Amino acid sequence: MRTYGIGDVYKDFAEEDKSISKDTFVLICKEFNMLIMESMLKGKEFNMGHNMSSISVVRVPRDPRNPAINWGASNRYKKELLAKGEELYDKETGKGKKWHIYFTDAFYFKFYWRKAKCKVKCKTVYRFDATRGVKGNKGKLKQIDPLDHHLFRLMDRERQA
Repeated sequence: MRTYGIGDVYKDFAEEDKSISKDTFVLICKEFNMLIMESMLKGKEFNMGHNMSSISVVRVPRDPRNPAINWGASNRYKKELLAKGEELYDKETGKGKKWHIYFTDAFYFKFYWRKAKCKVKCKTVYRFDATRGVKGNKGKLKQIDPLDHHLFRLMDRERQA
């Protein structure tokens, strides 16, 4: 399966309009995407137009019956225990120090593409993936102040699938 990037988008654009260079086009697209992401991280919804519906950040309630492991905190705690020379928990023997740390907050944030209102054929084969990494947008979700939770729509558990 081939993935398409900004170069492919520019090729299509240049067939219709050659008024700007590829470098300028890329710069405009990057700036536009950053502004859209910043607005979504402040609670705004972005309508993509062309029957694509909208994307936004939503808050999702955590299920206390199925706690999620906070891998970042757990791995830091594991390193601390190993540095002190402590034995890590072993399921089979039941001995050692348990090192998994679980999220305890009531909800978490995620990007959500409202596909129910999308009028594109075969929409189930498409998905929206925000960027990851050091400057990625998924990481920025963790930086949202929990006191600002009222800015984001609460997602129903049924819609999470």
